Amino acid sequence: MKKCIMLISVLVAMVLIGGCTKTLEQPVTMSDVQIVTAYAPEANFPKSASYAFLRRGPEHQEMSDEVKVIVRRLRDAIKDELASKKYKAAKEDQIDYIVDYQLVAQYSVSILAERTQEEGQDWMTIIGVPDDFIQGALVIDIFDAAQLKPVWRGLCNVNIALADVTDEERNQRAQYAVQELLKTFPPK
Repeated sequence: MKKCIMLISVLVAMVLIGGCTKTLEQPVTMSDVQIVTAYAPEANFPKSASYAFLRRGPEHQEMSDEVKVIVRRLRDAIKDELASKKYKAAKEDQIDYIVDYQLVAQYSVSILAERTQEEGQDWMTIIGVPDDFIQGALVIDIFDAAQLKPVWRGLCNVNIALADVTDEERNQRAQYAVQELLKTFPPK
């Protein structure tokens, strides 16, 4: 009898602990998922906070119905994932963070270049750092609302929203990408 009660207690505890987090499986229509994140080491990331999106919702913007669906899908996935981390949406005057997201519309490679000049030299060195964004990639930026400085960035460099798949698969792709991106937010 004691063993039965102990077993039931352990099972209930496992369900309670495991049931609190929902980890999504990578959709079969996605492959070669590349997640890259970076954050400001000097930033303070509390266990819970408030945020607002930088842009208004798609219902308040002029865009095609197809784009509205994509934006709503991404926005909802971000809201859900932040809520699971105890980050709550709030009015703009009461927030800790500003959240922005972008979907790369076309394949591009951008190069951030910095020029340096050595003292006494007439020539300059150019240091180039390429960023390679594929079409449909998702970028999420989080800014400190008080200082208006970026504190965290995540890139999911796989086509999550523009792929030729069903709407249900697009939902799965968006939710999975956001979950994977925000796994490291807030940084510990």
